[in-house]
Amino acid sequence: MTPVSVLCVPYAGATGLAYARLSRRAGPELRFTGLDLPGRGGLADRPPPRDAAEAVAALAAQAAPVAGAGVPYAVLGHSLGALLAHRLTAALSRGPQPPPSLLVVSCCPPPHLADRLDAGAEELLGAAARELRATSGRAGADRTWAAGRPDLELGRELTGGAGPPGGGPRPVDVPVLALYGADDPLFPGVAVREWECWTGAGFTAREVPGGHFCFREHAAAYVTTIREALCGSTPRPGPPTADDRQTTRLKGVRTSRGDEVWRA
Repeated sequence: MTPVSVLCVPYAGATGLAYARLSRRAGPELRFTGLDLPGRGGLADRPPPRDAAEAVAALAAQAAPVAGAGVPYAVLGHSLGALLAHRLTAALSRGPQPPPSLLVVSCCPPPHLADRLDAGAEELLGAAARELRATSGRAGADRTWAAGRPDLELGRELTGGAGPPGGGPRPVDVPVLALYGADDPLFPGVAVREWECWTGAGFTAREVPGGHFCFREHAAAYVTTIREALCGSTPRPGPPTADDRQTTRLKGVRTSRGDEVWRA
């Protein structure tokens, strides 16, 4: 079976390698592929994007081989990367290639809640730097700060004039899966669920264990949620790893709002 490719858009200050842990949990059904913004990662030799249009164009160029392969694929964006992932999905939906089968927006409120994004912008960047410091040391954290400040400006541009159905970004005709961390202090589920008005093709909101970086803290549960949305299947149980032992005790419970909440 050909795995479903999940194109991963980096969050503020990050590269596509930030999603490497998801690849290790993917199994045969999914393939997580990190994309980069110009000026970092695999595109470090290129000048940083001057605006959101250049950023989206660079992401679309990297996505083109997968999108044009004629097989189902998805787009994932975490935190401020969710705003770029939404714009990328819109761009891919306008092109000659088939649109994504699913847009996954993770731990980020939608464009029309720009005030919440502005309020948490500096804290977002600080959290990303601390996360990278833990794995890559001080130099990695410093690079995150340096790259992240232009990303915050991109985020402000991506939310400028937003407010469906008027001006700014538009809803997409692609199903949206909105994920939020149970212990995320920045963007709780009540904000993330507002992505519902940015799609005309079906919406699901699900809570997963962990905080703002739930995709790293509980990668197994995070990947399972995406796998079920894309493939309608649950992976075979296996021995838990050190960072995912807690997730083996979790199960999904659907609430009256239609959310899937991971509970013990």
